[in-house]
Amino acid sequence: MITMPDDRASRVALSQFNIAEHYDTMAELDRDVHDNEALSAAEVSLALTLLDNVPKSVFLPCFGTGRHIPHLLKAGVQRIVGVDLSSVCVVKASELSAANSDCVTLICKNLLRWRTEERFDAVLLLGNSFGDLIDEQLMCRLIRAMTDPLKPGGGFVMDYIGGHYLQRCREGTSITWDATYHGQPVKDTRTPRYDLERRVMTIDVSVVHAISGETLWCGCYQKLILPPGTVYKMFGQARTQICSRGQAYQLNPYYKRHHGELGMIARSSWWQGQKY
Repeated sequence: MITMPDDRASRVALSQFNIAEHYDTMAELDRDVHDNEALSAAEVSLALTLLDNVPKSVFLPCFGTGRHIPHLLKAGVQRIVGVDLSSVCVVKASELSAANSDCVTLICKNLLRWRTEERFDAVLLLGNSFGDLIDEQLMCRLIRAMTDPLKPGGGFVMDYIGGHYLQRCREGTSITWDATYHGQPVKDTRTPRYDLERRVMTIDVSVVHAISGETLWCGCYQKLILPPGTVYKMFGQARTQICSRGQAYQLNPYYKRHHGELGMIARSSWWQGQKY
């Protein structure tokens, strides 16, 4: 059900989840996504289709475990630079890209504090990371940090859950699946809820040992759910014209075939834009 904050809750600031620590954990817990070669290939294919070309150089903000990098290189991208907060993800991505270190540069840093003089033909924000910052002012800063390295006329593509997962929040439906945590078999349960006033979706995560039932980890992550008009405006302030091209399962056959398995990922909207 939708969480309706009372007056007292409305006066209390909503805490931002720790993004770096979250993705440090998800590097293992979400291996069903990170190690899914077919999914990564489909995401890269869709991104390049929306760009309508294979760019020579690509900037990857929030690149995670780097699962898209091999597919971008295979498609013909010649230069990739990525910035990510999670040290665990950066290590995994560096190992994955070690054979291509001459054309791939991966940096562990807060994107809001990172600057470069290099300019890129395209920026790809894949893996549903948009919305992790729940403060709109910080989101505006993040958009500028992502698009500043983009050449005029360069292309931008991202996937964003937006409001398409909120029905599950209204239903209060939990999902449980098998996973691995610190090498142990676990049951991973995720329950979404929505703060209507702040437009923040929170997904509570509970990880219990598959045999003993012992709780090994609990946490949460968040998504700021922005109306399309607000997304347009924020990117426009960063001199980037952007529009929604539709939901993933409508745009790519892979998502349509696996719609029931991919949960939030299949319901994400894909956005394409251009720097001016």
